[in-house]
Amino acid sequence: MTNVLSCFFPTTVVLVDDSSAFLESLKDCLDIKYVTFKTFSNPMEAVEYVNEVSSTNRLDYTDLIRDGEDSLSDWKSILLNVNCLHREIYNPNRFSRISTIVVDYLMPGMDGIDLCSRIDDRNIQRILLTGVADEKVAIDAFNEGRINRFVKKGSVSFENEVTDSISKSMNQYFCLHTDDISKHLSVLDRGHLSDPIFADFFFSKCFRGDMIEYYMLDTLGSYLFMNEVGKMSMLSVLTEHELCRMTEIAIESEEISEEVLTKLQSRKYILVSHERTGLLPPVSQWSQYLREAHRLDGYQTYYFAISDEKSLDVDFNDIQTFRNFKRRRDF
Repeated sequence: MTNVLSCFFPTTVVLVDDSSAFLESLKDCLDIKYVTFKTFSNPMEAVEYVNEVSSTNRLDYTDLIRDGEDSLSDWKSILLNVNCLHREIYNPNRFSRISTIVVDYLMPGMDGIDLCSRIDDRNIQRILLTGVADEKVAIDAFNEGRINRFVKKGSVSFENEVTDSISKSMNQYFCLHTDDISKHLSVLDRGHLSDPIFADFFFSKCFRGDMIEYYMLDTLGSYLFMNEVGKMSMLSVLTEHELCRMTEIAIESEEISEEVLTKLQSRKYILVSHERTGLLPPVSQWSQYLREAHRLDGYQTYYFAISDEKSLDVDFNDIQTFRNFKRRRDF
């Protein structure tokens, strides 16, 4: 079971070995479609590169702030500013972010464990490649937290094991950032992140096919999805609690029409609006944003709608797609 994360997108994986021939062979045989590789045969150059990139281009949620209080009966008071998440689609360097390094243990001048210890960003996942005689050293380094995984070189399934380790490490990289966000969320707000029923729905109905990246739009379970050429879709979610709260606020405003109120109370429609401002439209305009909804019963009761890119408040001309990134990287 894979939990839903706050965001996920292709990243860069750094491969380090003193043999350039081995690096090229390893890169060619790794079966990971949506990732870019950067190779180094000089350990010190690898350390300098990783630390420089991670210091200037990293996922940083320090700008997550509370704009309101739980007691405020104003739907426009966003409790958590998650705009920084889906703003990532406008970051042309997001695919250059380093999620994982794969390093050989035995190298002249600096062994793999020493290299891993010099990586400043502790969220970057470190995979050590070892020989049979180095297994105890690798286990000790793992127990000490200096590496996250290790793979024995020369095993029959070596390439598959490295591929699997990189895939799991990329997921763990985003798990750690999701944990950072969860610290700012209430139990209700982060419910979808650990709900197995929501996760099954998410990965079977939303993040599937050719979609390769996603970003949380709000704390209720709404997400933006994108494929490698920039085609998007959006999952909009309201919980039973928030739908009741939204309806109450609309009634108090005295601006809601009977038709809109009836549709919301029927639970067959929800309001779909994810403006870059983080604000909902005026209640008097809600009829323009109603979309047919479906119910999902998990840890909470969710009502969701899946929309195409025509419903999105996105400047498509400013988005760096993964395909264009790969073309420029390969050029």
